[in-house]
Amino acid sequence: MGEPALDPEAFLERLKADHRILRWEPLPPDQVPPVRESDQIRSKSSLEYLHHHWALPDTFDPAVAGGGFRGKIVGIVGRLTYRVLSPYLHAERDLLAHVVRVNEALEQRCDELTLRYEQLSREMINRQAAEAANQAKLAAWLHLDPPRTSSPDSRTPRIAGSGDSAIR
Repeated sequence: MGEPALDPEAFLERLKADHRILRWEPLPPDQVPPVRESDQIRSKSSLEYLHHHWALPDTFDPAVAGGGFRGKIVGIVGRLTYRVLSPYLHAERDLLAHVVRVNEALEQRCDELTLRYEQLSREMINRQAAEAANQAKLAAWLHLDPPRTSSPDSRTPRIAGSGDSAIR
């Protein structure tokens, strides 16, 4: 039959508890940091406000001028001012519309980056756990089967032909 798989973490814990002979053990992996809403600086209410209020008026509203002689003068000056500034106001309106679109794209990119950060964080934690398990296996292997010390003669490799004169 086959031997059951050995869990290195359980084996290491059992070794530590029974013998307390290992002086070293791998570091445990970090905990996965929870992602909080405060990690993202953006605010949906700010973006909604931009979407609803980006368009500035580009025509004069005669109701603002009021009545009477003074109202007629304000109305004439207002219409004249808006007529003169119309190209500028349209350009500014296009600029604000573009700024709102850029903010929307930045918000989406921030969301993507936050998700990618969470994914990389999880992958890093999984890698740390795998490394810790691998080091636990190594520690257990070294404990059970320590490297053998060799004789002084076997430390230096012999090069063929160094002591023998095979070719003359």
